[in-house]
Amino acid sequence: MTGATGGVGSSSVAVNLACALATDPTNSVVLIDLDVALGDADVFLDTIPEYTLADVAQNVSRLDLTLLKKSLTKHSTGLHLLPRPVQLEDAQLITPDSLQRIIGLLKTSFSFVILDTSKSYSSLDMEAIHLADEILMVTQLDLPCLRNVVRLMVTFDDDPSLREKVKIVVNRVGQDNGQISFKKAQETIGRDIFWQIPNDYRVMVQVRNNGVPLLQHAPKAGITNSINQLAAAVSGKNPDEKDERDTKSRRWLNLWPAK
Repeated sequence: MTGATGGVGSSSVAVNLACALATDPTNSVVLIDLDVALGDADVFLDTIPEYTLADVAQNVSRLDLTLLKKSLTKHSTGLHLLPRPVQLEDAQLITPDSLQRIIGLLKTSFSFVILDTSKSYSSLDMEAIHLADEILMVTQLDLPCLRNVVRLMVTFDDDPSLREKVKIVVNRVGQDNGQISFKKAQETIGRDIFWQIPNDYRVMVQVRNNGVPLLQHAPKAGITNSINQLAAAVSGKNPDEKDERDTKSRRWLNLWPAK
């Protein structure tokens, strides 16, 4: 998961997509926060992790899957998290080689490894992008964001395998009447738009401030439904199957009195 610029909501999408994937009992999901300076995945999930990406990278020479799993923080949705370092200076402990080793081990045990990159496209970010099977690039329907998508795609064209992996996700659709149209956006970037997520500022502010993912805070909201359907699309499953499971789950939960 990457963004065309800062502030487009790519981390929000990454965290909530990861949680949506993790609620499927057939999936095992881990999220790595690669914004090593200002990442906030742990804040989104209201967790205080015992270990960080820097801790794991520092011990990469003796790293095995058992040790790596013990270093992850598990959320109530079933999602596992490997957060950014606590101290800024610890970011230098993480190298592209150590990241490659960590991701390689995680891929052997987890169905989905979600990588939330920074917006600096550093050597760590580019290593993650090259290792990814799919790249969801989050943008908005404004000219600066779309021009950045074009600029990034020109760079990615140097490696044909990267361009084929990129899928454009438009966030905050319907934010205001001044947004560029989908037709104009697709003409500008020269690519189809893979997914669109509706704007819901009120809900997202509550989600962020309370540290609770969308599926727990606002399970019936339109933005939650869009993220759930994106999870189904990414996993190659029929969204209707998940909706049916969610309905059965709600029926079961309704047997219990509200507190």
